[in-house]
Order: sequence, then structure tokens, then C-alpha cells
Amino acid sequence: MTEQFKIIAMGGSEFTLGFRLAGIETIETETPREDFEKIFEDPTVGIIITDEKIMQELPEHFREDVEARVKPVTVALSTTAAAQETLRKKIIKSIGVDLWSKEK
Repeated sequence: MTEQFKIIAMGGSEFTLGFRLAGIETIETETPREDFEKIFEDPTVGIIITDEKIMQELPEHFREDVEARVKPVTVALSTTAAAQETLRKKIIKSIGVDLWSKEK
């Protein structure tokens, strides 16, 4: 039997709306650090989806802790190349495969 984990989307109301409509649990946050700390206490959460703006609001040392965690893994959505590279490194670390590699 495989273990099931929850996915939570956290951010502003505009960011979370689509996730909520898709049936994903959401948290509209004005205090990101406190909300991250609450989520970390829940062992059933496997993935946190947030946006780059929320990540930038976190103190640097706490943001580094959030980014380094394997469970729950935090995915910060962004259109910038730096954020995409961070996501790429997380995926490589987690599954050992570079999904962006052009080599076949």
C-alpha cells in the first residue's frame, strides 16, 4: 500500500483561485512564515505549491530551510529563469533525473 500525501497551494487569493477550483487545498496567506511552520507540523502534507512572491517575503535563512526540505517539498512557481533552475535542481535531487536534459 502506498502512502498518500496532500498537496497544498499557498499564496494570495489570485494565486490560489485556480488551485481551489481544481480541488486542491489552499491557504490564502498574509503571514507566510507562520503558515509554512503550521504546514510543516502536518505529516500528511507532501507538496506545497506557492509563488515566487511568497518565497521572497520569507527571511533568507528560513527560505533556505524551506527550499532544502524534502518533505514537504515546496515548489515555487515563477516565469523567471532563476526560479526554473531552482525547480530543475530540486527535481534532479529528488528523483535523480534531469527532466530538462536534451540528451536522449
